[in-house]
Amino acid sequence: VGFGLLEVLLKDEKIQDIVINGPIGQTPIFIVHQDYDDCVTNIIPSAVDGESWATRFRMISGRPLDQANPVLDTELVVPGGRARVAIIGRPLNPEGLGYALRRHRDKPWTLPLFIENKTINPMGAGLLSFLIDGSRSVLVGGTRSSGKSSLLGSFMVEIMRKFRIITVEDTLELPVKALRKLNYNIQPMKVRSALSEGGTELAAEEGIRTSLRLGDSSLIVGEVRSKEALALYEAMRVGALANVVAGTIHGGSAYSIYDRVVNDLGVPRTSFKATDIIVIVNPIKTPDGLHKIRRVLSITEVRKHWEDDPLKEGAFIELMKYNPITDELEPTDNLINGDSEIIKEIASTVKEWAGDWDAVWDNIQLRADLKEKLVEYSKKVKKPELLEADFVVLANDAFHKISDVVLEKERKLDSKKILFRWNEWLKKEASNYATHS
Repeated sequence: VGFGLLEVLLKDEKIQDIVINGPIGQTPIFIVHQDYDDCVTNIIPSAVDGESWATRFRMISGRPLDQANPVLDTELVVPGGRARVAIIGRPLNPEGLGYALRRHRDKPWTLPLFIENKTINPMGAGLLSFLIDGSRSVLVGGTRSSGKSSLLGSFMVEIMRKFRIITVEDTLELPVKALRKLNYNIQPMKVRSALSEGGTELAAEEGIRTSLRLGDSSLIVGEVRSKEALALYEAMRVGALANVVAGTIHGGSAYSIYDRVVNDLGVPRTSFKATDIIVIVNPIKTPDGLHKIRRVLSITEVRKHWEDDPLKEGAFIELMKYNPITDELEPTDNLINGDSEIIKEIASTVKEWAGDWDAVWDNIQLRADLKEKLVEYSKKVKKPELLEADFVVLANDAFHKISDVVLEKERKLDSKKILFRWNEWLKKEASNYATHS
């Protein structure tokens, strides 16, 4: 498609980031590699290449890149890869053009894939699955390159296909096309970049408000950066108990996200109470300092009974917390003992769970067991494709259908019988799937 060297690099699934600094023609391309982290290549693009790419990105995006608008955010899709692209030019970059590309996985991330690479463990995945089915509002926080968007994309795979999903993004990163191929009812909305002014695109806050007029839907916001935070919290308040509302935001802890949302983005303190769950995912450096590993560090509940300072008034209740010694995301006493208002609220609307914490905990554990079994079985039969979205969606559908059958027959959600039937389904479907996949 005319991007030459960039296309070649983007075809490599293990390349995560590509950086081209100015002056182009004099500096090599730098990459971040899955196995080798930060690397310098022996590739030096020409100045003509740099100008040619800029022209093409202007045409593809329909956004300006000139002295009045020296920043361009867009995306690039080539055979074998797709990436988010940030370009800076003069006068912001005195050396001319500079590029930063963040490569995205060709297929959607799934919670079982994250279990396999240890970003999260089965219990954490089971809890998130329960919360998503419970239609909670979730913010995924982390630093740059922490995997926020990837984790958010895996949440979308957990949403049942009978529910409509609306996505709002300024740069298309979420796996919308892949999910549409899996028969998801999904409507993407592309809005103006927070760094752009003018143009024909709708502002992010207007896009979010428009989504509220498009009917009952789950709302997934690519990244909360600016004024759209007010609209997102409006959506959270309207969407409470109806469908999932989720988005990503920069922040390293529950309180830092509160601080950013309220003090930086101007959301009223009381509106922040519409946040149910905050998930923090961040890269952790290995002791030698040479490598980074991504881990979900905490899953935190936001209580509603506070007035001025949620931290001082005990509103942030950790349900799971990362233990660096065991390298595991571990349930806290709050979760084990059932001290979770959000989970109890979900349970209160389900006849089989209302007032019965043991039954609720049993269901969370069941979801964890199913995801763990899927990862183990994939390794056992040496079929990694079972962890991809195509099959994970089928596995989730089977879980819901089997649960419904067992409930109707036994008059209760018998986890052992659900697990047994689902295991039988897995063995049968996995062999058939391998035949036609």
